[in-house]
Amino acid sequence: MPHDKQPPPKKKRPPAYYWWALANVVALCLAVISWLGCLHVFRHPEIPRNYEFLKMLKRVDPPEPLEPMQAPAGESADPRAFYRRYAGLTDEALQTFNAALMRNYLLNLKEPKLIQYAEGDYLVKEVRKLGPDDLFHPGFAVRAQAMIAPDEFSQPAPWPVVLEYLFPTDNEEAAGWILPGDSLSVAKFPNCAMLLHASKVTGEDTPVMILTVVPIAFGDFTVGKEKKERKFVLRAPAELNPAGPLPVFPPEEQQ
Repeated sequence: MPHDKQPPPKKKRPPAYYWWALANVVALCLAVISWLGCLHVFRHPEIPRNYEFLKMLKRVDPPEPLEPMQAPAGESADPRAFYRRYAGLTDEALQTFNAALMRNYLLNLKEPKLIQYAEGDYLVKEVRKLGPDDLFHPGFAVRAQAMIAPDEFSQPAPWPVVLEYLFPTDNEEAAGWILPGDSLSVAKFPNCAMLLHASKVTGEDTPVMILTVVPIAFGDFTVGKEKKERKFVLRAPAELNPAGPLPVFPPEEQQ
């Protein structure tokens, strides 16, 4: 005789609290992810997409319009000192360092220990206006070669350091007042030109350091001497664009 077919066993349903517990676990995971994401955004405004999100939330402030006497008391360095500090760093170390510099700049200098002012004498090589794709605009950038005298009896000679000096100004004519071949002297006071980015170009011989600096104190900037003296006004940028390329001049021009 054929055996009677037994009905399949009924599947056990999960207890009523199972779905409640699962929903709470999912909600908790989403909350943790959201919290970590927000923490990352607020801690790393130097990442362009984070900065744009913070701008949408109106949680970013432009640079404060400080006067030279109000600038933080950071340390200063000439081209030789900068070269000793950074020429031996790896690309990864420079990348981490530059992220910290940009973050400090975007957060209005909350880490005074990171502030380093550029000093020294430089020979202007190139000038260009800054546009919407740069760190800020209006303004212009100057590329200049560091010049060092080995001793008091010698003439200044090129040093493997290139300075990019960014000038925030709405004076469109000022970009034509600094020309290739001009001398550019930079001092901690009154220039207050802070190091914002350091990169390295490895050539056939000695590596070349490229230092990008921005003023963190504003006011009159004097160009030329005596009868040829001119002045233009540096103004705090109204908006910043951390996605702007640094260095601002193509690397092949820096060698």
